[in-house]
Amino acid sequence: MFVSAEQLQELTGKSRPSAQARFLDRWNIRYIERADGTIVLRQEELDRHTLVKPSEMKQRRALDLSLLHRQR
Repeated sequence: MFVSAEQLQELTGKSRPSAQARFLDRWNIRYIERADGTIVLRQEELDRHTLVKPSEMKQRRALDLSLLHRQR
């Protein structure tokens, strides 16, 4: 899913794609630049940089270190 052109303009406050790209570069937000120069921003990438949606990262299980502590 991608951010709409209107949402991208609202986020950056810029209407020209080159200005939008400079804004996104400044904030270290990854985007795709199309052949015609327009910017494509994934919704997931935007969510990573905002507090709109909580991170959906998988939590890793804690390692079981009991085998390392066994006495011989």
